[in-house]
Amino acid sequence: MQDYSPPESPRDGIFTTIMWVLIANVMIGAVMSIAAETMGLSPAVGNVGFGLVVVCGSLYFFFRWFQRKEARRRSEQRSDRQTD
Repeated sequence: MQDYSPPESPRDGIFTTIMWVLIANVMIGAVMSIAAETMGLSPAVGNVGFGLVVVCGSLYFFFRWFQRKEARRRSEQRSDRQTD
């Protein structure tokens, strides 16, 4: 019978650091976009903020997918070592 539990995420420092930096960038971009609208700043500030949200949000989801893929690979390697 197969185990359908979700793979554990790797606790590598690099994955955690990348994820936190991307989350911070998304938050900064959102603040820039909202501030440009509410404070009457230049539309370029809002566009840069929105671009930051889109790019960093996309990268966040990519690295999240990559992190899960890496966890699956490590889990398979561990199970292969245990069966040897």
